[in-house]
Amino acid sequence: MVIDMADIQNEMLRLGVYALVVRGQGDDLLQGTNFKDFIKVKGLEGLLQHFILDLDRAFTYIYDTDIAGYLNFLEEKFHLDLTSLQANLEANIFAMQETESDDIMIYYLVITKTLEHLRNEIFTTVGWEVIQKIYEKLHGTAATKKMFASLNDLPDQESSDVSLLYNLIFTHFLAEHYHEGPVLIACRVLIEEALQRMG
Repeated sequence: MVIDMADIQNEMLRLGVYALVVRGQGDDLLQGTNFKDFIKVKGLEGLLQHFILDLDRAFTYIYDTDIAGYLNFLEEKFHLDLTSLQANLEANIFAMQETESDDIMIYYLVITKTLEHLRNEIFTTVGWEVIQKIYEKLHGTAATKKMFASLNDLPDQESSDVSLLYNLIFTHFLAEHYHEGPVLIACRVLIEEALQRMG
């Protein structure tokens, strides 16, 4: 399904998603946790349009300063627990209002905090399962403790494979959610290749 981006009310949503997930624009390049790491995932930007449209719908609650409603919308949409994000968002928004930040800055903060939390929640709840299944397919055995230890230290890793896994898992989740088969297959292949190199 082609998304008409003119339907998006908040252009910052696209900018925020791209800043954390895509390197550049128009080339389907997925970036890692380290900006220097990137890989082509055909169909990536088309997939992200679905996600951006859903975030845009959820943002209706933010305009009404209904953070609970916003998070409930996202929880129902993606079947994730986002309760711990509420206090964080409320505290940050309050601090920004105290310094008389304009709405645009507040919206951008909400976007980045939401994305960071969603990616982390997806990696820790769904990612291990995806990695374990692919690892077992490759090696016929469960992932080693060394493998999980290196993935647990994800932010501190210099390996480009580990850096890319974070957003590969996020993209895999979205591709499954939005029934984007070709992107899902591409993600599985790339995760498999990364795990092979990691041993």
